[in-house]
Amino acid sequence: MQHSNLLASDEARRIADAMTLHTLAGQAGQWASFRMSDGREVQRGVAYATRVQAVRAAGWDRDTTVYLEITPDGMEPKAAQAFLSYARFLHSRGWRLPSPDFDFDGGMPAFSWDRAAMARQLIGGKPA
Repeated sequence: MQHSNLLASDEARRIADAMTLHTLAGQAGQWASFRMSDGREVQRGVAYATRVQAVRAAGWDRDTTVYLEITPDGMEPKAAQAFLSYARFLHSRGWRLPSPDFDFDGGMPAFSWDRAAMARQLIGGKPA
């Protein structure tokens, strides 16, 4: 999916760089945690085996931290910007992570109809 009209902020570039370094380190499938404010890793260079471990290591910070699964192909800055914008939107609408003991998939929508609904929410500033 191309985000040709989406510019990548410095925060998104930091996230993309860190995610790509994790990939190069052979940590695909593990998790990393980032600050929403500046895109810096909570623990620089540290990958966690599960999302729950990443959440716990960040002190279950529901207000300033986002968690990403490390992919086998790294991350482009525009993809990091899309994720960061989505996370900030959810946060601005009051969405918070549940307890680390509640295991769920909090990733971005995978299906085209879910992505379309997400885009309507981001553009309109309200749930579809």
